[in-house]
Amino acid sequence: MNLNSLKDIPTSFALAKKAIIMCFITTTLLVLGSLSWAFYVTKNFAETAYILTDHGQMALAKGLTSSEVDDYRLPEIKSHIYTFHRLFWNIDQFLVDRNMNIAMNLTGESGKQLYLTLKAKGHYTKIKTQNLIQNLQIDSVSVDANSKPYKAAVYGKLKVSRTDQQGRRTDRFTAYFDLHNVARTDLNPHGLLIENYDVSTSEGIDE
Repeated sequence: MNLNSLKDIPTSFALAKKAIIMCFITTTLLVLGSLSWAFYVTKNFAETAYILTDHGQMALAKGLTSSEVDDYRLPEIKSHIYTFHRLFWNIDQFLVDRNMNIAMNLTGESGKQLYLTLKAKGHYTKIKTQNLIQNLQIDSVSVDANSKPYKAAVYGKLKVSRTDQQGRRTDRFTAYFDLHNVARTDLNPHGLLIENYDVSTSEGIDE
């Protein structure tokens, strides 16, 4: 037996121990570095928001507090409300199917159920066969952007007329609903979904 090799055993163990310690320290530093980077990215993302410009385009806004994000969210909420109501209620025989396909991406189950109810009652068939034009004139929009989900209401007049202007009917229109934040998509650029959509109309006035 080589006695020199036996003498080298403690040295080998010491080197192995040092290597293990160095690996542990390196791994710990890498983990801490990764956690720090993840925290930085998450914090940066949380302070980033998309806002709606005066031209209706989305822009990136950084360094905003949560309350400031809500302030910038208000124009998007109102834009979403106007867009949905324009698509859902401003229709004629040529726009019914197109508008409804787009509007369904902006509302949840309650909006879809209202569409199916009106369809089952023959509302859209009547518009197509009698050459009717339906138009919602919005008088005011109320939004509580401090609540979660957002609370909103729309007040206006729902007008239905014939293309030959031989008859016209106007109803008072009121809608109450919530808006939930959802992921932004090409079909829902504001990242909002209308829920609990409750619509009422008063007795109509023939014109």
